[in-house]
Amino acid sequence: MAGFDRAGLKGVYLCALTESEVEQVHDGALQTLAKTGIIIRDDVILALLDEAGCQVSRRRWDYHVRIPADVVENAVAKAPPTVTLSDRFGEPAMVLGAGPLHARSSSGATRILDLESARRREPTRQDAADAARVADALPHILGVSTMAVQPADVPAATVDLHAVRITLANTVKPLGYVCLNARLIQPALAMFAAVAGGEEALRRRPIVSALAESTSPLQLVPSQLAVLRAFASRGLPLTLHAHPMAGFTAPVTLAGELVITHAEILSLVAIAQLLRPGTPVVYGMSSSVPDMRSGTNLAGAVEIGLLGVATAQLARRCGLPCVMSSGTDARQPGTQAVMERLMTLLPPALAGADLVNLSTLESKMAFSLEQLVLDDAVLSVVERYLRGIGVDPETIGLDLIDEVGPRGAFVSTDHTVRHFREELLDLDLVRDHPLGPRQDTGGSSMQARARDDVRRILAEHRPVPLADGIAAQLDEIIEEAETQVHPLLVR
Repeated sequence: MAGFDRAGLKGVYLCALTESEVEQVHDGALQTLAKTGIIIRDDVILALLDEAGCQVSRRRWDYHVRIPADVVENAVAKAPPTVTLSDRFGEPAMVLGAGPLHARSSSGATRILDLESARRREPTRQDAADAARVADALPHILGVSTMAVQPADVPAATVDLHAVRITLANTVKPLGYVCLNARLIQPALAMFAAVAGGEEALRRRPIVSALAESTSPLQLVPSQLAVLRAFASRGLPLTLHAHPMAGFTAPVTLAGELVITHAEILSLVAIAQLLRPGTPVVYGMSSSVPDMRSGTNLAGAVEIGLLGVATAQLARRCGLPCVMSSGTDARQPGTQAVMERLMTLLPPALAGADLVNLSTLESKMAFSLEQLVLDDAVLSVVERYLRGIGVDPETIGLDLIDEVGPRGAFVSTDHTVRHFREELLDLDLVRDHPLGPRQDTGGSSMQARARDDVRRILAEHRPVPLADGIAAQLDEIIEEAETQVHPLLVR
């Protein structure tokens, strides 16, 4: 099974909340849904909630729904405790909720840092392909977003489908689907089914999970509910995210922000289970904090890591696997980005988070291939923490200590040769080794070394191609969708 084992934690997770505090947040979220309620804009789901015993009332053009605690808890109890995502070949690649940590590239970047000039520009189809191909090559990146970057050289009306097509062709790893246009959900599902071997094969061995988000505070909008309905009705996995911002769309106190986060996620989980009991769902958090001087959203603040720890606890309280977003506000790859990645990734990893979305630079707005390579190095550090210290007669080495004795040297022993590679992490990308192979490359910074690695991957790595005939099927799906959206889009 893929993922980073947490044997080194010895069964003890990092906690930000006591058990009593977890219950206070959970009860607060249930009270919020039952008393304050949530705005929902979807007739099918409104009818479903009304039938389940919720109080539905009209407020201007919105419907206000109060969801009783028993409706939420009974529905949430139907969600499976683990969610399995497969690779393109149908083999299990992530089992979320089973113990190991996983990481994948995230979505949302509308700019990319050019590999050669380091200037920001609009991404292209080639950039989208490169982002997927580099992620496919990196050993610690276990999943890939279909919208790591948003290519600007395809029709905006069908950009979702082009992004899916590009990503499917450039990685075999499980995908995270992001919907920008609800009209394209069905064609996107047809593309995933074509690659998986049909709709039933896709359901049994899902190669994709879909993102469905709330809109804080306490709103569920039609486009995201359309994703939820489409995937839940087929029994396909969903990652359900809330992303309030402290002091803006949630109380500025982290406890108050957690109540909003928890309430919104519980509402999404409950709706998914009411639509189809047993729908695989992952409890997700993209909550953030602002720079109160400027109002800027921060993705790399220390509080994000702290919220991630609490989120892992709340998800565990509900018996659900957990995904959270780790971000950075740095404008360039390098020291700040690595520090903020560790601040927002390591604590949730120690707390038991199952999946981490690696948001890219500038609070998710700018993608960098170099930073993705650096993130892979950070994940190797996190993996080493999680693996911990193995203690047995071989690793304690009493006979070795006695053999070498006082004033002896251990460097030339067979024991050192057997164990140094697994015990001591070699951070060649981060450390500027004076005798290393990079000494004459002219790249002394982490970013320069990462750029070298990106160039090597793009020159050498060739993802496994799609099966015969599949590429043509995907192109036909896109062409038909473009015809329906606007006939003039068809070339």
